[in-house]
Amino acid sequence: MFGETAVPLIDTAKRTRKTQSVSLYEGEKVREILDEISILQEHLESLNDQDLNDINSSEYETKLLIQLVQNHDLKVLKLYHSQRSEKIKFIAIQELPLSQEMRLKLSERERIFHSKYSDLLRKYKCEYPPSLNLSATLVPPKEALTAVRVLKDIGDLMTLNGYVEFRKGTQAIVRKADPTIEKLIKLGYLKIVGNKESTIINPL
Repeated sequence: MFGETAVPLIDTAKRTRKTQSVSLYEGEKVREILDEISILQEHLESLNDQDLNDINSSEYETKLLIQLVQNHDLKVLKLYHSQRSEKIKFIAIQELPLSQEMRLKLSERERIFHSKYSDLLRKYKCEYPPSLNLSATLVPPKEALTAVRVLKDIGDLMTLNGYVEFRKGTQAIVRKADPTIEKLIKLGYLKIVGNKESTIINPL
């Protein structure tokens, strides 16, 4: 039945809207909706070809119904792809490469979009000082400092606290808003453990 083709895609959008992860691209469902829109358009054009005087009230209602279903299908496609594009932009902003698993979840157009958006971000950031961190959260932390555990040897690094020696297995107190610390956490070199851990390394 026309109008029901978009229901599975609506369910997918609802299920994934509150997560940052990207689900497998529903290419088949998208194509089914596009096919439905195309079929409805053919019906609509056949009705439009008729003389206005020959169209009865039932056919007029059919035209309105077709247009409603088409608009509904288009809104569903827009919602689904808009959600995915926002998540893809978020991934690009984190400056992390696409894993093979993630690449398989994206459509070809989405992979191209990620590549071009990442290039745009790099060009944009080149015009501003390194301190501009586009990947930083806009929500201010409740506590300025946090304890992190070093998962991989890093060595001495300049942080907002000064120079800190990061040796595997040790812990350090750092600023949450430090762009360097945020990136090391995302890359898996550091792990947040809280503010009450012992064996803390002080800045050099």
